[in-house]
Amino acid sequence: MLKKALLGCALALAATPAFADFSSCYEPIAPVAVDGATADEKQMMHAQSDVKDFIKASDDYQVCLQSQYQKMKKDAANAKDKKPIDPSITDDLNSRIGANQKLKEKVGAEFNSAVGLYKQKHP
Repeated sequence: MLKKALLGCALALAATPAFADFSSCYEPIAPVAVDGATADEKQMMHAQSDVKDFIKASDDYQVCLQSQYQKMKKDAANAKDKKPIDPSITDDLNSRIGANQKLKEKVGAEFNSAVGLYKQKHP
């Protein structure tokens, strides 16, 4: 049992470098959705600022991921053995970008719904 656990740890550590190159890209945390039916103007303005900041940080995150990926491709092309990028790295990149993009869209939609509710309560 211990041998299996150690083997599992060793395999996990061996796989880690393939994904470690994206570690310099920091995924932003989505803001908490505001309830437009109960929020006041100040809360709505603060929420709008948070959403804009999140979307900008998300765009920066996606650019960072793409930049790191391009660097990996360039390094692989210039390496002695010239191995192509492992497909799992490409899959990881696409997964991270896709998840962040969906979150951006969700945050934007939630805020737009909150604005609609706010306008109904404050004509």
